[in-house]
Amino acid sequence: MAMLTTKVTPFSDRVLIVRIDAIGDFVLWLDAAQAIVKHYKAHGKRVILVANDVWATWARELAIFETVIALDRRKFETDLRYRFQLGRAIRKLKCSIAIQPSYSRTREWLLGDAVVRVSGASERIGSSGDTSRIQLWQKRVSDRWYTRLIPSSPEPCMELVRNAEFVRALGQIEFLAKVPNLYEISPLRKDESFIAAMPADLKYYVLFPGASWDGRQWPVASFVATANRLYSKIGWPGVICGGPTDANLAKDICRQSDAPLLNWVGRTDLSQLAAILATAQLLLTNETSATHIAATLGVPTVCILGGGHFGRFMPYQVEQADNRPLPRAVTHPMPCFGCDWNCIYPCTSGSPVPCIDQITTSMVWDAIAGVLGLSV
Repeated sequence: MAMLTTKVTPFSDRVLIVRIDAIGDFVLWLDAAQAIVKHYKAHGKRVILVANDVWATWARELAIFETVIALDRRKFETDLRYRFQLGRAIRKLKCSIAIQPSYSRTREWLLGDAVVRVSGASERIGSSGDTSRIQLWQKRVSDRWYTRLIPSSPEPCMELVRNAEFVRALGQIEFLAKVPNLYEISPLRKDESFIAAMPADLKYYVLFPGASWDGRQWPVASFVATANRLYSKIGWPGVICGGPTDANLAKDICRQSDAPLLNWVGRTDLSQLAAILATAQLLLTNETSATHIAATLGVPTVCILGGGHFGRFMPYQVEQADNRPLPRAVTHPMPCFGCDWNCIYPCTSGSPVPCIDQITTSMVWDAIAGVLGLSV
């Protein structure tokens, strides 16, 4: 993007926020996002978001930002024409302030940092962050692209608290970390075909068996055993949700289970998934975005949690609580927690790592009984 480094005269009323990480990161950031937008709107500014195209459409529906620009991460890395055209479009916005609030800037350091750099903003704000997803030399280079790096506390903390720390440094001194409330942001868009398939008065639970990496997935047999026990004890049918890549997992669970299960994998966008979760009695999931969406809706959730990012995204830590239940984490503690999913044990493709594999169905059932108030 060297050709885009000519100076621009920015408009003083435009603020650019760059947030191109995963769905779960976006959900956990929603409350902080609203606070940032409110802060700048109070100063007469318009706020524009550059978003990961995986969730950009949903971000537009939530209508927090004046404009949402979708960025395809893969194309931005590999397609020079796409990279140039998008960079030029962002630069033409002439934003005076550009902010990247992510604590961990990705090792693909020519993504978010590059967008901030090419924006031409006179004030460029980022987090001092860490080096968990970026090499030290890359961080040293990209740090120079910012005019202000907000200090981060050195102690490990949950993402909600980390986001609140950033917001307070921007000027929202009274802002406290709490779980976002999706009901307060936007009406839920229900899927008419799901309404037709699931009667309104029928209680159900949701299984979300996928994960970003198969090493983080609880075994199919364990989901099957838990689904069978839920049906025998409570009589609820289950709904399996997930993305298209979870199709085989869902088919295996349906084929092996004796319980009634509705396979809805790959049939929802994010807004429709939220609507399905909103009326569920329970969510049973690996550590995924579904955990955080359910939390914003106050849905009782049991999350199978490994040690890769333990403490950062789960278990939840808040500075301001309400009466909504927080997700319940089920873990098998090991001294290697915090490995960033660089497992020190031999791992077989398609199989869970030890900290996931050793979480038993009994442990999960105890957690389910606890969140639902059942006798074990």
